Amino acid sequence: MSISTALSRGLSLLAAFAEAPVWLSNSDLTARTGLPAPTVARLAKSLRAMGLLHYSSTHRRFRLGARVLTLGCGVHRETRFIAAMRPLLQSLADRHRVHVSLAVLEGTDALCLEVCHSASTLLTLRLEVGSRIPLLGTATGHAILATLSEAERKGIMPLLKARDRETWPALFAGLERALEEAAETGTIRSLGGWHPDINAVAIPLRSSALGGAMSITCAAPARHLPEETFAAIIDELMPLVASLASGQDISRSSGRPVAEDQ
Repeated sequence: MSISTALSRGLSLLAAFAEAPVWLSNSDLTARTGLPAPTVARLAKSLRAMGLLHYSSTHRRFRLGARVLTLGCGVHRETRFIAAMRPLLQSLADRHRVHVSLAVLEGTDALCLEVCHSASTLLTLRLEVGSRIPLLGTATGHAILATLSEAERKGIMPLLKARDRETWPALFAGLERALEEAAETGTIRSLGGWHPDINAVAIPLRSSALGGAMSITCAAPARHLPEETFAAIIDELMPLVASLASGQDISRSSGRPVAEDQ
């Protein structure tokens, strides 16, 4: 899928302010982006009309507009959310000697926002913050898809099918089983699903505060995470997920204090 040229150029114009003086002229933007002067003038006019750039007739220059701040507030909320979640997820990882990840839907993948490895287990999964996980064939991906409405899933299915045409029938059958499990139990279990030696249990999450389709997954080599240990992990995670889904303070569900914002 090609990226819109106009969108790409508009974003590069906004990015030019990242490491720059507050005010930039059209010529400054042309030099920083490498775009033709007429293109810069046209884009700057459009971004100004959208409230993303502010023009000062006194300075004869542009600065970022107030609407950019509202976009940044969304990122700030997510950052605060992850910071509050981190000690809870790390504690869970250490107690059960598992790998814990918090992932969100990103295009046709699950994107890891936070990853916590057990301090007492040397062998860990090769996942870090920013890692991408397939939506199909994984507990994490299936849990995220389980949070979507039928219409939302219908919209993403053609993209997933196009990417995995050869294995699509098996992958789709696995997803249907996972969705049934999620509907019945609120969890998705995987015994060697993504990798023959890896077990995992994932819980779908859709927070009213964040709005995105998410999941919390605990995974480990099968010898560290046998199926009989799933219940204890689920019992700990369910109250936390319930609080997150309703937008409550997560410290209430865990019994552990969350630091106040500075």
